[in-house]
Amino acid sequence: MNIIRYLTFLASTLILSSCSNFLTWHLDRGIHIANNDINNASDITSLNKEIKTTTSINLNIDIIYNKSINSGIQGNSGYLHMQKEDGVLYVVDTEGNLTGIDSDNGTILWNVDTKTEISSGLSIVNNSICLGSAKAELLCYNLDSVTKNKYTPLLTSLSNLSSFSEYNSDVNIQLLTELASPVQSINNLFLLKLDNDDLYLIDPDDNKLIWKSESQNISLRTKGASSPLIIDNSIIVARDNGSVSSYNMVDGTLEWFTIISSRSGRNDLESQRDAEMDPVVSDRTLYYGHYQGELNALDISTGDIIWASPFSFINNIAISENSIYGSTSDNFIVSIDKASGFINWKDNIDASILTEPFIIGNLLFVFTIEGRLYVYDKNEGHKVHKDDFNLELHPQTNFIIDKDKVYFYTQDGDIVHIKITI
Repeated sequence: MNIIRYLTFLASTLILSSCSNFLTWHLDRGIHIANNDINNASDITSLNKEIKTTTSINLNIDIIYNKSINSGIQGNSGYLHMQKEDGVLYVVDTEGNLTGIDSDNGTILWNVDTKTEISSGLSIVNNSICLGSAKAELLCYNLDSVTKNKYTPLLTSLSNLSSFSEYNSDVNIQLLTELASPVQSINNLFLLKLDNDDLYLIDPDDNKLIWKSESQNISLRTKGASSPLIIDNSIIVARDNGSVSSYNMVDGTLEWFTIISSRSGRNDLESQRDAEMDPVVSDRTLYYGHYQGELNALDISTGDIIWASPFSFINNIAISENSIYGSTSDNFIVSIDKASGFINWKDNIDASILTEPFIIGNLLFVFTIEGRLYVYDKNEGHKVHKDDFNLELHPQTNFIIDKDKVYFYTQDGDIVHIKITI
């Protein structure tokens, strides 16, 4: 009788063990529902689909122009975003040279010298070009006025850079700290995210404060360049303390607050959770990941974590159909299932820092900061093309996509326009 009981107990144990393994199989793929204790991506390499196949397709990439405009991005400045509107590219360099360029042929249309070191920008709001200075100033230039400044640039044989005329700002507002990201507009009001992670909504006409949200800052940090996301009647903001939160757009009331990347480490530097990428929303789900954190999917209404995947990002992700594409801080290009967080495929590129990826058709494009371009079949992950443009790119280089045309601004002040024919 005791033998029968023992055999029955043993069989039950084996069955329960088998069921347990079945119920937790998804955790082996790095998917932890509402759980921030996630292994480093390098620890799960053997569990993911490695991409080693290189095929070729009929792909033409033509450089329409590669033109030196100014002295580029210098020092510790964040990436200075370029804007494109009505066939004009608007760009500024760290030294404060502000320029309008014909997007079709790269011709300089006008330029002004702000005479101020620029550390954040550029954005076009309320018919003005707005910039953030290294002196913690918000500077805005009336678009109609600067475009009438038809100064012909003097090109030098040594640097091929332009000499600029001078123009004073139409708006100059002193801020508490530098701007961390470009200004955004809400009904003619300015939404500002500062270097200390505070969020302000102000009226630029009289400098009146509409509302503000202060952040609890850690003592040692670098400037996270993540821009707030305005969606419906809410503002989503990611902060360097590892949090993501939602505020009512009208009065700044906190709607929800979620810590998605808890601080951990022996000191403040190791605990840093820089907010670098911009929040992205797709199908009422918010996607965000901190540097030295992990990628999270959150319910946009409540802030509840749906899933987390163990990848750290320093630039923006792209979403296409049912997949998320991103460049990790350890030089992988990854494809992640949007609904579950499972890894579709990943590939390690060149041991080099990568820019944000961009998508044209069924192809995924990503540059290294040395200007090497890699192209993948976005669905299967096959590497289909490689090219070397020998460019110096910022890790947070932003690409402006207009159908088959791509525009971007280099670290050393070049405007590059390429056309991609598939």
